Amino acid sequence: KEEDGQRTIVEVQKRRGDTISFLRDCRAILNAAEGDGVDVPSEAVPVHIDFDMASAMAGELKMKEESGEDILTKEIGSAVGLILRDELDLNIMAFECLIALVDPLRTLPDVALNACKTIVANDTKDTSASEIRSAIAALLRNGALHEDDKCNAIISDFNETLRNLSLCLLSKIFANLLDKECLETAIQDNSEWFLDTLIPSLVDAVKNAKDRPHDALYASDCLSNLLRASKDLLKRADEENALSALEEAKAFGSTHHKSLANATEKGITMLESYS
Repeated sequence: KEEDGQRTIVEVQKRRGDTISFLRDCRAILNAAEGDGVDVPSEAVPVHIDFDMASAMAGELKMKEESGEDILTKEIGSAVGLILRDELDLNIMAFECLIALVDPLRTLPDVALNACKTIVANDTKDTSASEIRSAIAALLRNGALHEDDKCNAIISDFNETLRNLSLCLLSKIFANLLDKECLETAIQDNSEWFLDTLIPSLVDAVKNAKDRPHDALYASDCLSNLLRASKDLLKRADEENALSALEEAKAFGSTHHKSLANATEKGITMLESYS
């Protein structure tokens, strides 16, 4: 904001290239625009390049290839680091990165599948993914990622976006795991989180279909896939009155949101057959 009261809007868009580099550069640009300055590293960041003598003499460089495991570890770690930050725009970028990471059409299929397993698994050795699950639980239960943000109307739009992104992430994870016949195992490995945290939160999201239809769409997708994979989750959803919630969402969607109406059908069929 200038001294005369005029404002300058700075917009940063990613068209191509590495996501993590973009996030770092984006933050530097926005900090500079706000007058905070830019932190310049004192030492150059090393680039891992393997030099073959013959090719080097010919002017060719062979880049060191990263394994799928290395890519996954780096991306998960970077996302967790952004989720733990206080800046909501960085939190949003973290979930956008995770959504891309679990999508087999946007990354390596093996990396996408392992990312899905890592995010929902209860790994006692590597607890970094638990931060992602905790963030998702906070968004679905409280509507905010940070405790201080729950009553702040100014940033409510950010929190609504984060909530929708978290549901979108879960929807893609469960669809990928179900397609690869891994969802049932993932549920068994972390049953407490699915039963006590996830199912009640997803049903609540469906119940709010009139106010947040896009959230209800992703929540209905999640329920449909989860109920197909686990009888225990089917029973838990029935206890949470998921059938009536899905039926009401379908009725609303039939006149206002066709995709939502379609997304509820599989879940309704599963619960009707259970009842």
